[in-house]
Amino acid sequence: MLQSDPRFSRALRGLGRYRIRRFGVVKTATMVAVIYVIVIAIFAVPAAIIVLALAPSGGAGAVEVVIGGVLIAIIYAAVGWIFTAIGCAIYNLAARWIGGIEVQVEPVVPPPPVPLWAPSITPPPG
Repeated sequence: MLQSDPRFSRALRGLGRYRIRRFGVVKTATMVAVIYVIVIAIFAVPAAIIVLALAPSGGAGAVEVVIGGVLIAIIYAAVGWIFTAIGCAIYNLAARWIGGIEVQVEPVVPPPPVPLWAPSITPPPG
């Protein structure tokens, strides 16, 4: 078991370092692409609303604005996926030669449980 291995006992207590040896290229690129779509949506939706509200034609180009926003999000995600995949592949190659990025971690104590303030269902003694 990992916990009984003396090489890992110090790291498991949070006093050691961990090394990122490799990234899963497809998984990492997909995660970044999803994040890019969400970020674009956060900025594109309000921007589209502002553009439509300020349009002198009274919103006649609403369909074009929506289609343009969707296309921008798709293109941004696709380009982000491609460059993230390339970056992960380069990192994985370089990590073979130099060992990867080292990260020092520490354990986090979870917060105490929230007290239950519900009234007691048992009658008081007496």
